[in-house]
Amino acid sequence: MTYLNILNLQHNQLSGQIPPQFNFLTRLTAFKVAENLLSGPIPSLLQNFSASNFAGNQGLCGAPLDDCPPSKRRWRPVRIRLPRLNDQSSIGAAVGFVVGFVVAFYFPHCFVCSERLRAYVVRI
Repeated sequence: MTYLNILNLQHNQLSGQIPPQFNFLTRLTAFKVAENLLSGPIPSLLQNFSASNFAGNQGLCGAPLDDCPPSKRRWRPVRIRLPRLNDQSSIGAAVGFVVGFVVAFYFPHCFVCSERLRAYVVRI
């Protein structure tokens, strides 16, 4: 979409934020998203378009509209503790995979439930 020149998405009931990837559409000459349900800040490249192109989106903010309020939420990373894999669990997973593969290979008729597929099972 890097060669996109005109994007008119008015009156579509679009919701959510305008993705920041729109900053990569440097060839845009017209961008209209008026009368939707958009929210959040307007990406910097789109701030050059007229405010009327963004009108009717209650949650949209930033130039050329009103400034965005400061964020009340402070995001912070959450540390997740995962159990460590030990040698026994690695060996158990490997043995289970090998046993499952061998059983499925030597007894395919036990695992094919459809009558249509039974014609394709080859006996070894």
